Amino acid sequence: MNNNNENLILYSVIIPHKNIPQLLRRCLDSIPKRNDVQIIVVDDNSDSSEVDFSNFPGVGEFNTEVYFTKEGKGAGYARNLGLEKAKGKWLVFADADDFFNESFEELMDKYKGSDADLILFQSNSVDSDSLEPVKSRGKIYNEWYIDSINKGNIPDKIRYRIHPPWSKFFSKALIDQYKIRFDEVFTANDAMFSVKSGHLSKIIIIDLNYLYCSTVRSGSLAMNNDINHFRPRYNVTLNLYKYLKEIGKVQYRPNIWVLILYFRKLDKLWIRHFLFPALSTIRLNHLVADFFRHLNQRFSHTRKIKR
Repeated sequence: MNNNNENLILYSVIIPHKNIPQLLRRCLDSIPKRNDVQIIVVDDNSDSSEVDFSNFPGVGEFNTEVYFTKEGKGAGYARNLGLEKAKGKWLVFADADDFFNESFEELMDKYKGSDADLILFQSNSVDSDSLEPVKSRGKIYNEWYIDSINKGNIPDKIRYRIHPPWSKFFSKALIDQYKIRFDEVFTANDAMFSVKSGHLSKIIIIDLNYLYCSTVRSGSLAMNNDINHFRPRYNVTLNLYKYLKEIGKVQYRPNIWVLILYFRKLDKLWIRHFLFPALSTIRLNHLVADFFRHLNQRFSHTRKIKR
């Protein structure tokens, strides 16, 4: 990319990838190919048995940069590498198995001159194979956005409880100013990034257009129940509690009992490995309140199923 193009870049779209080149191709095809758009693909040490590196999606394509990493540190590491390469005024994140809706280009034009720190959009979901509509993975966030528009304010839950980085435009100036980065872990790498961005954003815009389609597929990380994927989520939850406590927003903490009770089934030493660290980090009254909140949610879910 030459210097003239660098000066024109308004949007940097960052996509971590591992072992799903056909879906990456679909994601790339959904991004408008424009002079003001920089596309950054970071491959997280894909397996040569799964990927034809001689025909890797994006290589040699217009305004698209592809970086191959061998560290295998996960999507957080890949996204951070993308941040180091980004040149745009706006940062946009996508997972390789998702894609953008047709509204993307129109929304680029609409907000290219905005002075906002964070712009939030609705998202929809489809089955990744059939493309049939399914319940949106962002359904609750969509409801919060609509309620926010109706009431004319930005409630704190929008700043602190929406962890996915997709379906958002982030101001690169904000991210650079506060050196916000993703946790380099295999799951929940985006939680702290999104919470810090939400907290530090002075101007937030909500747009009810559907920017992003978050797909549902078997085998994705979101569907993975392996203990090694839940362990980093546990650590991130503890760190997120510390941060929220520090900024006086601890009421927006995730409920760690979902994870503790999951580990109880898998680890005979779960009290030492997971309950004690939680007790040493989270205030006892918060742990007790969250335990009963979790039980209430489980019983409510059970009653609904029986009906």
